[in-house]
Amino acid sequence: MDSEKFTALLVEAAAFHGHLCAGQVIGVRMAMLGLDRLGLHDPRGADRKKLIVYVEIDRCATDAIMAVTGCQVGKRSMKVLDYGKMAASFLNLEAGRAFRISSLCDARDRAIARYPDLSEFEAQKAAYREMADEDLFSIEEVSIVPPPEDLPGIPLGDCICDICGETILDKREVYINGRTLCRPCSAGETYYSRRQPEHEAANAGVR
Repeated sequence: MDSEKFTALLVEAAAFHGHLCAGQVIGVRMAMLGLDRLGLHDPRGADRKKLIVYVEIDRCATDAIMAVTGCQVGKRSMKVLDYGKMAASFLNLEAGRAFRISSLCDARDRAIARYPDLSEFEAQKAAYREMADEDLFSIEEVSIVPPPEDLPGIPLGDCICDICGETILDKREVYINGRTLCRPCSAGETYYSRRQPEHEAANAGVR
């Protein structure tokens, strides 16, 4: 690992995230390793249209990976799949190769054993800077073939949900009994619940 480059990227990632933590160290190293395996050396410049990253957790490491790679959800070059796993897959669209990198289950124990006089948090932050890749990560080459509607670029079609009347982009609709539905309406559930409009609530007690 290029220690000078690692230190510079760690400073950038911490500034982007707001503070330095063990997750930042893991994320920077994960991103550097993924890019190296793919042979992408300028992800925020010449290689920016070649890379898509799939992250499997919505925590600190994801911000670090975003800072190092330049991949963004809004640019559709970063996909957040919240499996609660400290893992990410790096896909070179041009070469058609991908590597999934995940944190080893015993990495934390190794870090604590390395610095027994430090708090768990500080031990992880210090040890993750120094530990060998093979002591931190599992690396495997995987196959990822994203469908056209998941790729960067203009939306591939739009339609209207027959229940809520909202627009659905990029072929996220489902068809049930001849009706076009958004996914929340098709499942009958969503992450939010509707509140009674204020004017209706005010009039509810008026008879």
